[in-house]
Amino acid sequence: MTRYGTRRFGIIATLLSGALFLASLDIGPIGPLVLIAPVAVLVTALSASRWQGVAATAFLARLIGAIGLVWAYHDVLPPIALTMWILIHAVFFTLIVLATRWIARSAPVWAALLAYPLLTTAVEFLFGQVSPHGSFGAVGTALVDVLPLLQLASLGGLAALTFCAGLFAMACALAIAHPHVWRTLLIIGAAPIVFAAAFGFWRMSEPYEGQKRIALIAIDPISGRAAPDADPAAVVQAYTTALRGIEGRADFVLLPEAVFKTSPTSRAAIETPFQDAANQMGAPLVAGFDEALGDGQKANTALLFTPGASSPQRYIKRRLIPGLDVDYVTGASAFVDGTTGIAICKDLDFPAMIREYGERGVTLMLAPSWDFGTDGRLHSRMAVVRGVENGFALARAATDGRLTLSDRTGRIVAEAVTRGDAPTVLTAEVGLRSGGTLYTRIGDLFAWIVVAAAVALVGFRLITPSPAGLTRGSGAAARSSS
Repeated sequence: MTRYGTRRFGIIATLLSGALFLASLDIGPIGPLVLIAPVAVLVTALSASRWQGVAATAFLARLIGAIGLVWAYHDVLPPIALTMWILIHAVFFTLIVLATRWIARSAPVWAALLAYPLLTTAVEFLFGQVSPHGSFGAVGTALVDVLPLLQLASLGGLAALTFCAGLFAMACALAIAHPHVWRTLLIIGAAPIVFAAAFGFWRMSEPYEGQKRIALIAIDPISGRAAPDADPAAVVQAYTTALRGIEGRADFVLLPEAVFKTSPTSRAAIETPFQDAANQMGAPLVAGFDEALGDGQKANTALLFTPGASSPQRYIKRRLIPGLDVDYVTGASAFVDGTTGIAICKDLDFPAMIREYGERGVTLMLAPSWDFGTDGRLHSRMAVVRGVENGFALARAATDGRLTLSDRTGRIVAEAVTRGDAPTVLTAEVGLRSGGTLYTRIGDLFAWIVVAAAVALVGFRLITPSPAGLTRGSGAAARSSS
């Protein structure tokens, strides 16, 4: 056993990786740390003699990393749902680390290097296919602030980001635990990262084809379901007053999700002021409505008020929050008007669904949203990844969160945190470019290739004789590195 396989190092690894996960995943403010967050745990997995200690280290580290979720959602989600979510991800991470150790013990260096990124990406992708929260919790989202690497999403989607993060972490772990395999690490580990960065800088240098000026407005004290007793007329008055205060001409105006409550009898009276505002501004206006439909049913909608139109166009939210969006009907189709798309908040957690907007040539996405305060940055950044995947700029206006404007490469053009004492107004220009992305055209092909490769790697391990791996003595390690 090396010094990395001792109980003391296991404790250090638990605390170190746990702290790095906490700082980078979910609401963690330093996303790039995800590139090294699992390294200490992986070094322990490659070095320790007993799997039980590795399992404990991995499980506890991932639990520590989930403290941010407790902070963000303890007063929003049912405790049992939040607990199950955290435990599921901790168990997944533990099993992935144990499987990585199992493969590395009896496989060549290249297989050991690919084990963790392949397994992490495959498990994350498959879970996202069945999860009611879509891509929420994905490791790759943390790379949204590493712009050159973020461009990988335009090629292989979110799965490409998660794979990149896992590959970097595993290469670091192998370099620490088995430094004699540096040549393989350089060729298989470093080369893809260098390619990704080069591609990213190239994509970020592409010129815009045009620009649009977007105005976003949120008024926290009276907006959304956070103020269920607010007088609807007062809410309308506050927003129409804020609309009159927009400086300069806007090409689009965006208000948050579920701001205005309507019933079949009050709908016309509440919608009319916004049609009048769109006419006066000469700009399309998108606003979020919480509509009572009768018979106990409701609809979470976004209405597009176009200057000169006789009535607004309507989009119904298609992805609802389990346990919160009770009695709400589910929308059936995307909303695309020319090259402009509309989706609502949680819709943007589902990559495959949003890819339809890219396929239909959308260059600007307007997203009325509603955050929960501390998760504003997380949820806005998840939406930014959808823009990079499909090549559209994104305007997102959220109650109790953030107003965010980003371009097709994920650059944050302008951003503001909403406040409780005054309207928050953000106006800025964002560049647009048509053409879609490779991910738009091939979909989740990369993710499915990763799933197939992970299955093949497990099969390869099953038929590989035991003494061939990295952790079975120096002789085996030397053979693996040759």
